[in-house]
Amino acid sequence: MRFHPLGLFLIISLAALRLEAKPLIGGAKTIPVDADGTVAGSVASPMMAQGSYVKGATKVAVPLIAVAFETSADARISNASRTETTTKSLSLRLVVDDAVLKAICAELQAMVEKDLVAQGFEILPKESIDTESRWLGIAKDGKSGEDVKDNFMSGFMGNGSMNRWFTAGDRPLFGTGATGALSETSALIRTARERKISLLLYRFKVQFTELEGKNGLVFNYVKGKNVLHILSADLSVFTPEHTQGGMIKLNANVTAGSDFVQDLQGSPGSYRVVASPEQYKADSLALIHAVSRQLAQALRKGQ
Repeated sequence: MRFHPLGLFLIISLAALRLEAKPLIGGAKTIPVDADGTVAGSVASPMMAQGSYVKGATKVAVPLIAVAFETSADARISNASRTETTTKSLSLRLVVDDAVLKAICAELQAMVEKDLVAQGFEILPKESIDTESRWLGIAKDGKSGEDVKDNFMSGFMGNGSMNRWFTAGDRPLFGTGATGALSETSALIRTARERKISLLLYRFKVQFTELEGKNGLVFNYVKGKNVLHILSADLSVFTPEHTQGGMIKLNANVTAGSDFVQDLQGSPGSYRVVASPEQYKADSLALIHAVSRQLAQALRKGQ
């Protein structure tokens, strides 16, 4: 069975409209990407108490830009009474070719570096640390292109979803698990200190849906809408002057709309969201670029 994707709003519910609902992935403020590719206001900042840890960045290298593309999202809410338990569930799968995801990542290195230059930073080639012994000693065993589950300790919020990680320039992947790149603080801090440069490592997560649920006394529901957005992104910063390592995080839900949806296939409770390759790529790049600018601006403010 096929459904027209325009105006898509999936609802599994008997709930009255007056019932309060909460997003399953948190309540960050939602800001759309403007027509000029920017987002209003300032929506990125250092993690609490880490503002001073990002100071001292002048000459910078960006050896890793990693993107998690959400490929599936699932939600389930149950409501128990004295006589029975009712469960509502929703399962969504994104259909998009890996070639599209790789094409997006192919443009990110130049994009991110240009945003940093616009903020006055001097850029060194990403390969400038590739032969450093400490850099070589970091286990870069992340696997690109495989569906992997959200990791709560990664600091990335999701929908109980699966993701595929890719990197700009097919660089070796690491830092997608617990605490991200900060799990390699020793090697990265020492490299930055000895080379007298700052190392910047980016992570973005592009999600294709937003899920919402309500667990009430009588009614419960799960509903979702297909909207391309970035709720989770961060920049790990290692400068020669500070030994802790810092992180700048996105603190908003940046959206690009639902134009990427080409078709919707399936039945209530389980759908395949077929993406338009051209629109998915364009919207993903617009999202990542808007967030990249915010991270670069927050880094400049931290100096």
